Amino acid sequence: MSGSGGSEVRTLIFSSENYEFWRIKMITIFKSYGLWALVEKGITIPESKKKKATEETSTEEDDEKMAAILMKDAKALGIIQNSVSDQIFPRIANADSTKMAWNLLYGEYHGGDHVRSIKLQNLRRAKCPHFQLIYVSGAKCQA
Repeated sequence: MSGSGGSEVRTLIFSSENYEFWRIKMITIFKSYGLWALVEKGITIPESKKKKATEETSTEEDDEKMAAILMKDAKALGIIQNSVSDQIFPRIANADSTKMAWNLLYGEYHGGDHVRSIKLQNLRRAKCPHFQLIYVSGAKCQA
């Protein structure tokens, strides 16, 4: 990474394998850019902005703060979008915030023990279309 501001972020491309490794690396990247809190907690609208919205007045300073927050969110979302494969990208393409994209990936690929066992079962079936028959008979897959 060279200079300040325009440096390019280099990330591992996630293609549905090794999600946990990818996630850890992404968290480190987000922390190094000061974006992790935004990814984890989402966009928060400052209290002054909420009050001003009810009063129908807005200060230029509040607008600048909100614009800066939205720019950070767009940067973090761009990092996520650029770090997933073309096959994964459609799953997060409609996410309008970093937190939404992050949670979509987390929900689909992290999962608990039950989700992992279902994925393992699906993987076994995909590798061997005759899984049910072979499992019962104890034979090996010739596919």
